[in-house]
Amino acid sequence: MDTLTTPAVESLYDELFLNGGFTIMTRPDGSAYIPTDGYAVSLTSTQHTIPATAPFDAFADLVRSVTARYGAADGLGGWLSDGVIYVDPVEILPDQRDAILAGKGREQLAIFDLAAGTEISL
Repeated sequence: MDTLTTPAVESLYDELFLNGGFTIMTRPDGSAYIPTDGYAVSLTSTQHTIPATAPFDAFADLVRSVTARYGAADGLGGWLSDGVIYVDPVEILPDQRDAILAGKGREQLAIFDLAAGTEISL
């Protein structure tokens, strides 16, 4: 995923606090879109977090750090949980069973059903 512009990061920040999270993907031409179906699964077991009380600049730094570290990833997901902001590189899998297996293999606590807008605990 390419480095996101400041307005794009601001939009993700708004989604995080207004809707509890976000998932954004990039197409081969570099344009971004919000997926509406499939299952979002983190690509790594590493957690990338900051306190939810951190200022916007800390969030922007976290997003840019994750996108730089996992540049080959096509997606980025973020969510709030228990006063913590999580940002991970993600992939979207069309099959729930495959997504659950991938999530468990990457030591995830949950995956996200994009069509239903719900978390699936693992």
